[in-house]
Amino acid sequence: MATLRLDALSKTYPNGFTALHGVDLEIADGELIVVVGPSGCGKSTLLRMLAGLESISDGELAIDGRRVNDLEPAERDIAMVFQNYALYPHMSVADNMGYALKNRGVPKAERRRKVEETARLIGLEDLLDRRPKQLSGGQRQRVAMGRAIVREPKVFLFDEPLSNLDAKLRVQMRIEIRRLQKRLGVTSVYVTHDQVEAMTLADRLVVMNGGRIEQVGTPMHLYERPATRFVAGFIGSPAMNFLDARRSGDVLTLPCGTQLASPWPGEAGETRDTPVCLGIRPEHLAIVPEGQNGGGTLAVRVELVEPLGADTLVHARLDGQDDLVVARIDGIQPVAEGDSLILRPDTDRLHIFDPDSGQRLDDLEPACHTPTSPA
Repeated sequence: MATLRLDALSKTYPNGFTALHGVDLEIADGELIVVVGPSGCGKSTLLRMLAGLESISDGELAIDGRRVNDLEPAERDIAMVFQNYALYPHMSVADNMGYALKNRGVPKAERRRKVEETARLIGLEDLLDRRPKQLSGGQRQRVAMGRAIVREPKVFLFDEPLSNLDAKLRVQMRIEIRRLQKRLGVTSVYVTHDQVEAMTLADRLVVMNGGRIEQVGTPMHLYERPATRFVAGFIGSPAMNFLDARRSGDVLTLPCGTQLASPWPGEAGETRDTPVCLGIRPEHLAIVPEGQNGGGTLAVRVELVEPLGADTLVHARLDGQDDLVVARIDGIQPVAEGDSLILRPDTDRLHIFDPDSGQRLDDLEPACHTPTSPA
């Protein structure tokens, strides 16, 4: 097992494009870190720099306190699992899993023992004589994982390993990866663009945007207290609703006329009218029963209904807003396109952001914005 420290890590290509801008991060021994973000945010570049497949332009990378910037991939004691499996088609499962051990000069009997132990761990003991083409996608991914496990590395790196699997198999393999990582206790860095995958796997999430870290923290902390509008919109499915509003003292006023208590009233005694961005998650909007309207509600007209079984997603038009408002409601509630509804936001779960910088405004001491290892 190992600790990792990234100190102002940067990557600039010969054409002048900077893919990573001074990334700072500490990863604890045995921790599973998930790096998530949209395409082009720099997450795969970061992973390849950890593996030694991309050179480091500036900054320092340390494993267990040892600077490894100039070490070859084979010298870093890191194993990587790729999204395309990268198996040798002419080799059996056993030979694929034991290939790195063979290259190290590990005796045949010991190689076989290690491969068989790993195969039992990941449920491949009956498939060791098969070739990759005789396996399903999930089985091939298990072989790729087994090849990494059998080496007993200090660090596992996962590069979107489930992206080629169907939805059901992705869920199964997510559970399998999490179970194995916890059982083995190996420090792991997992890259994905799938925020659901990220939420379910991570000890801590690293959200990246434009080659920079936006926020680091536990999945639930990022869900509950996103430090920026970008994080708020990326974490959570469906995405958070963002509404234009104006804050005056401790009151938020929407263009439709609805007034809500501001979660951040600003400076004491301040009364100026200030534009803000109000965030409300779909699951924090509830339908108000007829005759129980009261204040602090949103009158909307339904434009699209998506039944999901246990839940239903309602996409509705709110006066004064360009984008539709999405509400996640109980699947048994009857809602149809064209219905008029009254929605009540959970005022204890509101988020407020600066409309220009995107920074969260309702945290006096923003949490998890400094990328450090857990205490």
